This record gives sequence, structure tokens and C-alpha cells, in this order.
Amino acid sequence: MGQVKNMLIEYIECMIAAGSHHTFEELQDLVMVDGSAEKAAFRVRLVQRLNHFAPLLGVQWRSLSLGTARTRWGSARADGSIRLNVGLIRVAPALVDYVVVHELSHLREMNHSPRFWAIVASVLPNHADLRKLLKRESIT
Repeated sequence: MGQVKNMLIEYIECMIAAGSHHTFEELQDLVMVDGSAEKAAFRVRLVQRLNHFAPLLGVQWRSLSLGTARTRWGSARADGSIRLNVGLIRVAPALVDYVVVHELSHLREMNHSPRFWAIVASVLPNHADLRKLLKRESIT
């Protein structure tokens, strides 16, 4: 666990150096997950993907939480809160990116209108194919 902790601290310091809008304490809260090294590393990956796609979509997310919902891969709130299903740890990285982009797109359009899908397509032109693949995955 010491190696993972050092990795997380190094990551947090890099985020601050790169101009993250989060404080050290906020970033620490973002990456720590019930003492599980695997979940902590996955959370770091999610934060990286959120930070990669948010500027491309012109949005700013505020918080990330992981959950175990049985019926959805993620959700977003207008306040910038993103909730992602920990089951994403088992799916291909391209599908994780799809869910991240989908939820971040809700920060611009809080529905599934054609406008929403155009926002998703602006970053992931193959989103429809990825969505079909994700539907084949089991959430639980």
C-alpha cells in the first residue's frame, strides 16, 4: 500500500503543478477509496480521463464519487458532481472513456436530446458503437 500511496501523492502534486482547480486535500479525497489499492489506482485513472475530456467539452467537473448502482454506469449533476460505477474497473478503457464523456456532456446538456448527442460526438465520433458495446457489459 505504501507504493500506491506514494503514487497517489505524486499524482496529486503533479495535478497541482499542472494548474488543477482542486486543493491538495480535495485531490487527496478524490483518489482515496476504502483502502483498496486497485480502486485507488482506478480512481486516479478516472480523474485523469475526466481532466483530459473536460476541457475538450468546455466543462469543469467539481467532484467524483464511485458507486455500485445496479442500473447505471454513471450520473452527473448540474453542480459538476460526477458519479461513476466502480464496475467500470472491469470494462475496456474505450468504454470507460465513453461513460466519462457521456457524463461530462451532461454538464452542458442535462438530457439525451440531439444536442446532447452532438456534444458527445464532438469528442467521440464513434460513441454509438461504444454505447452498443457497453450495453453488452454487465453492471453488477
